[in-house]
Amino acid sequence: MAEDWFRLPDWDAEARTEFERRLARARSNNRAQYLRVKGLALHDAGEMDGARSLWLRVLDEDHDADEVTVQAASALEHLGDSFASGDPLAALGFYERSLEGVRLGRGTTCTQHIKMAELLLREPTPSHVGRASDLLARWPDETRLPFPNAHFRWNLAVLELAQAVGDRDAAQEAARRALDLAGRGPVFPRHKTVGIVQTDRRTMKRLARLAK
Repeated sequence: MAEDWFRLPDWDAEARTEFERRLARARSNNRAQYLRVKGLALHDAGEMDGARSLWLRVLDEDHDADEVTVQAASALEHLGDSFASGDPLAALGFYERSLEGVRLGRGTTCTQHIKMAELLLREPTPSHVGRASDLLARWPDETRLPFPNAHFRWNLAVLELAQAVGDRDAAQEAARRALDLAGRGPVFPRHKTVGIVQTDRRTMKRLARLAK
């Protein structure tokens, strides 16, 4: 369908030409969104370089408009996600910049604090542990998300932090909170899967062991 042209995953020479043609004809205040969403389609299709190039272009748009700023915050988080497994340092930089979306209250998942802490705790040096601790301490107040799955992930990160510093009591408390969150039902009656914790048996067994 014509309205879905920016969601198509194609990225050969012909597809790029057609995308740029349509983008040039689009309203200027919609272009950042089209670039970002097209990047998601390319990412899902395994076209990582193309996705990143489009997300970087979002950052070059005029940031005076609030909507463009929201799209930029989203693009920054997407970039962080795309680098998280292979280049943690780059991911941390993009996540840090994307925190503007958290302050705006929209445009991101509002879980960047947690994502950053997870990356830092992969290599728990004293400086990384200190920064992760600050990020995790700030997250509840700065985001106020109501979703159990976000708080579940936060508690997993808190657990990793507690283990990194040898605090068994804090690890036990985080494990107990995570188990409680995993057992909660839907947040919204009409959207029964939104915010629900989805995890694997291995994680649940680990939490049960640490919660004792």
